[in-house]
Amino acid sequence: MLILFSHFYSGQEEKGIDLDVLRAQASPGANLLGIANSDIEKPTDLKSIMVSLREGTSNFSSLPTSFAIDLVPFKLNGKYQDLRTNTNFSTTFKQTFVTSLAFKGIAEDEDLNIEEKSRLGFGIKFSIKRGEFSDETMKAMDKIHGVHQFIEEQRIIRSEGSEVLRELDRINKSLLQKKRLLEDASKRDTQEYKDLERQVEEIRVKKENYLKILDNLDNKEEEVKILEITKIAQNIKLERYGYFLDMSMGTVLDFRNNKFNNTQITKVGAWLTGGYNWKNHPSTLIFMARYLYNPDSPLANPELKKENLSTLDVGSRLVLKLANERFLMSGECIYRSILNKSDYQSSWKYVLNFEYEVAKNQRLTFSFGRNFEGEYEKKGNLIVALNLLVGLGKFKL
Repeated sequence: MLILFSHFYSGQEEKGIDLDVLRAQASPGANLLGIANSDIEKPTDLKSIMVSLREGTSNFSSLPTSFAIDLVPFKLNGKYQDLRTNTNFSTTFKQTFVTSLAFKGIAEDEDLNIEEKSRLGFGIKFSIKRGEFSDETMKAMDKIHGVHQFIEEQRIIRSEGSEVLRELDRINKSLLQKKRLLEDASKRDTQEYKDLERQVEEIRVKKENYLKILDNLDNKEEEVKILEITKIAQNIKLERYGYFLDMSMGTVLDFRNNKFNNTQITKVGAWLTGGYNWKNHPSTLIFMARYLYNPDSPLANPELKKENLSTLDVGSRLVLKLANERFLMSGECIYRSILNKSDYQSSWKYVLNFEYEVAKNQRLTFSFGRNFEGEYEKKGNLIVALNLLVGLGKFKL
C-alpha cells in the first residue's frame, strides 16, 4: 500500500528533463543517415574489413543500397593495448578513436518528388579526457597484464627457439655435405675433416639444449593462467572516476543524380559530452552540447521542417548522494535554440529535486522547476511539488 500526498503550487505538473536526446551518436556517420546500430559492420582486423566490403558489395560487383562500417584504426593491427597507461591526450586518442563510414542509395520517386541520389556519411569520435580506474579495477588489470606478459614471453621463446633450430639445421646440412665430399675423396685423416666433425658435434649439443628449453615450457601453466584471467575479464568493471570529455562529429554528403560535380552538404552534427564522476560516493556531473545542421526534428520546434536550420542545444545534470545515500539532491537544465531563425527565441528549462529518506520505505521529496513552453517567457510558470511517500510492508509498490 502506498500513501501519496502531493501539493502543487502555481502551475501544472511538468515532466522531467530528458537529456538522452542530446547524447552523442554511437556511430555519427551512419546514424545521421538513419542507419540503425544493428546494421553497422564493426570489423576488428584488416581481414574482416575485406570480408565486410565483399559481402556488402556482392563480391565488389555492385553498390549496396545501404552500408555502414565503424573502424578503429589504432586497433586493426591486433596488438595488445595496455589500458593501465596514463591518460594523456595522445594515449587516450589512440585508444578511443573511431571512424564511421556509411553509404545509402536513394531511388527516384516521381510521386513523392524524390530525386535519385547517393548519400555518404562520415564521422569520427574520440575521448579528449578520461578518468582513472578504481584500485580494484587496476588490481584486476595488473593480473591480466602479468599473464599477458607471461604468454608473450613463452611465445617469444618458442619463436626464437624455432628460428635457432632452423638455422642450426641449415648449418648442419652444409657441414654434412662438406664431410661427404671429403669422405668421397678419402680425406678422413685431414685436419679439415676433423674440424668438420667437431663443428657437427657442437651443433648437435646446441640443438639438444634448445629442445630441452622448449620442452620445459609449461603449457599446462599457461592454460591455467588463461582460464584465470578469463574469469577476471568476465567480472571486471571498467568504470572510470574523475573528469571526462568526449567528442563526436559527423556530416552527410548528397550526390544528386549520382554525380560528383553535383554535391551538397545536407547534414552536420557535433556532440560534446563532459563531466565528473566521484570515486568515494555515487555522485555524478554531466554536461552535453549538441550542434545540428538540418536536424530531422529540431528540439526547439519539432514541427519545423524547413531546410538549412542550425540548432544548438545544451544540457546538464548534477546528482549528489549524501549521508550514506539517504539524501539525494539533483538538478537538471536544458537549453534549446535555432541559431539562424530570429523568430524562434532560445529558451531554458530546469528542474531541481530533493529527496530524503525519513525511514525505511519512507521518503520526503521536493521538486522545483520551470518549463520552456510557449508561455515561458511571458508568464514565467513555476512548478513546485511536495510529495511524502510512505511504503507499508517490505517493498514499496
